Amino acid sequence: MVKVLVVPALGGGNYIHIAVRGGRAVVVDPGEAAPALDSLARGGLELEAVLLTHRHADHIGGVAETLAAHPRAAVIAPENTWAGARVVGEGDSVSLLDGALELRVLSTPGHTLEHVSFFGGGILFCGDVLFGCGCGRLEGTMAQARGSLAKFRELPGETLAYCGHEMTEANIRFALAAEPGNRYLRERAREVKALRAEGRATVPFSLAGEFATNPFLRWDAPEIIAAAQKREPNAKTPDEVFGAIRRWKDSF
Repeated sequence: MVKVLVVPALGGGNYIHIAVRGGRAVVVDPGEAAPALDSLARGGLELEAVLLTHRHADHIGGVAETLAAHPRAAVIAPENTWAGARVVGEGDSVSLLDGALELRVLSTPGHTLEHVSFFGGGILFCGDVLFGCGCGRLEGTMAQARGSLAKFRELPGETLAYCGHEMTEANIRFALAAEPGNRYLRERAREVKALRAEGRATVPFSLAGEFATNPFLRWDAPEIIAAAQKREPNAKTPDEVFGAIRRWKDSF
């Protein structure tokens, strides 16, 4: 069985994820080397590979130092992300940890144009495409971002999503403004507040919980459509509703 460690980095706002089985490990998005290397050393783990979801410095900043300490590790990444990486995209698959971690690559542009996510075994490494009750700011188009999130709506609800940032509590404040009548969202707000008061991470989170509470996955929910149309009366299509909500969040 694969265990995933959630490791705070860069002052605690970022997360590095480390998938572990036996004495081997895979590191996902090491924006800073020290926390990843410390976790590997404490566990006596051999690093097999580094997975990268996108090219932003807070996700790749620790790669060089991590590889210097573990020179046999492979790097697996989308295009334009890391020189010498095995480049992957939509439809590719990755087999790691002696076959215990079988991941399907999803092309998920929006936050960056080349962003990918890795899904398999009940796990989703989604980088900055999806946050707890939110989504990342966009380099690409609204249609690209919604299309990427639509792929997540097709995955099993029990899937656990591992994103790159601790932003759930702040995102819930916006989600409540957009959909105040959502009782599942109000309950999630209480749960997240309790977790953060104890200093605990809100990551990972289930996709089922996101389907019920995340406004960026709920572009067809009546209250979200109404909220979008209050901001932009002509917002009618899913892309237009999503775009209106994203633009509102940008200035919230």
